[in-house]
Amino acid sequence: MAAEWYKEQPKNRNFLNPIGFLLKLEKFEGTDFFCQSANIPDISMPTTEVPTRFRSFPIVPGGGVTFGDFTVDFIIDEDLVNYTAIRKWMMLHGNAGEVGSAPGYEPDYTNGQLHILSSSMNGNHIVEFKNLFPYSLTGVNFNATVSDVEYITASVSFKFQEIFFRDEGFGSL
Repeated sequence: MAAEWYKEQPKNRNFLNPIGFLLKLEKFEGTDFFCQSANIPDISMPTTEVPTRFRSFPIVPGGGVTFGDFTVDFIIDEDLVNYTAIRKWMMLHGNAGEVGSAPGYEPDYTNGQLHILSSSMNGNHIVEFKNLFPYSLTGVNFNATVSDVEYITASVSFKFQEIFFRDEGFGSL
């Protein structure tokens, strides 16, 4: 039998670049352009422990999966356009000035794409989020004691209904 270890070697020896990403959000312009960090949400699945005489064995009960939050850190522009766009959306859809939802209320979602770039900064994969909505936005902190200019950032966390991994041509992975 011939040695076949060479077939098990990785075909691509380039590693995922932490700065190789682009973000596109439909409703929140400027947030994507000034994006400093974004994440691919974690995924978890419930398990069940079956007790036996000696130890418990984990089994997959088939109870679905749960996704973590999609979190984006972005630099706030000096006109606060990107920050107030998210804040206004949350105030409107969180019924901040009203008690209860208006009749005929339709939730307003947006879609987003996290483009993952190759080591040569070309598009490689797309993580597509369907029906995103922000549920948490950090405050804005000013500090006159810093010795160097550090631009103010904010963090927004989104929930979403669906997530798809696609290649650059939008084919399913």
